[in-house]
Amino acid sequence: MWRCHYCRLPLSLEMQAKHTLCPGCSTDLHSCKNCVHFAENETTACKEPESPWVSDRLANNECPFFEFRSSHAPSPNQSQEASPTEAEKAKQAFKALFRNLD
Repeated sequence: MWRCHYCRLPLSLEMQAKHTLCPGCSTDLHSCKNCVHFAENETTACKEPESPWVSDRLANNECPFFEFRSSHAPSPNQSQEASPTEAEKAKQAFKALFRNLD
């Protein structure tokens, strides 16, 4: 099962193949934050050493190494806990609301 990085909406294979926006929060699906190689703690924010530099990790990109992150793979901001707390959910919703103001 695949989910959007921001709103955690379940995504079908067809939605991923179209490289479209998430129907739940309108974020780009083909972005670094939805990739299995994304690692915020890495210098380049990517575990793939041959990946091209992407300046905006939230925007749509054409990285040839992109693989959609499975919902079973933990996101870099989540711990191994079963579900995020209410405060974490509120922070994620706030970030999703103001993500395009940078």
